Amino acid sequence: EGVNYSDAFARGLKIVLIDPVFTVAGGKASEWVPIRPGTDLAFMLALIQVIIHEIETLDEPFLKEMTNSPYLVGPDGYFLKEKETQKAFVWDCVDNKAKLHDDATIKDFALEGEFIVDGVAYRPAFQLLKEHVRQYTPEWASDITDIPASTIRRIAREFVEHAGIGSTITAGGLILPYRPVATVCGR
Repeated sequence: EGVNYSDAFARGLKIVLIDPVFTVAGGKASEWVPIRPGTDLAFMLALIQVIIHEIETLDEPFLKEMTNSPYLVGPDGYFLKEKETQKAFVWDCVDNKAKLHDDATIKDFALEGEFIVDGVAYRPAFQLLKEHVRQYTPEWASDITDIPASTIRRIAREFVEHAGIGSTITAGGLILPYRPVATVCGR
């Protein structure tokens, strides 16, 4: 069954459409932000940069348990993996040692830092992402996308404010994280 957008908007749905063309979707969106064609990546990198480096609000449980953000990456740019299973390793901050990502004894996944395993320095994938996106400021993206830096910052701030980080919802008798935001890339 389709989405009843009228009801959803009445409940607070907001759609921000970043698109070079004011399409039918733009007419139905809460806000249309024109962007120079082919520069979506610059916008997304700046959005990530603002969230990580300026707002500094992250869904750490999600990053630690549902993504490859804690996977250890070596100086060669590859994940540290067990030879037999090819499973990636993470760093357990509590036990202070590398463990396979699905090890049930992990007490806390490291997202940042540098850890020595067999004489080689490894860093979590999130640490590398954080370092990499530092350079992609809204001012940098604005020159490429034609979207004002202040608009990029506002959209990032609103995204985080509406993310519901830490909130839950009960569905089918289960208590689940409630994350009522999404980014959808198309075309």
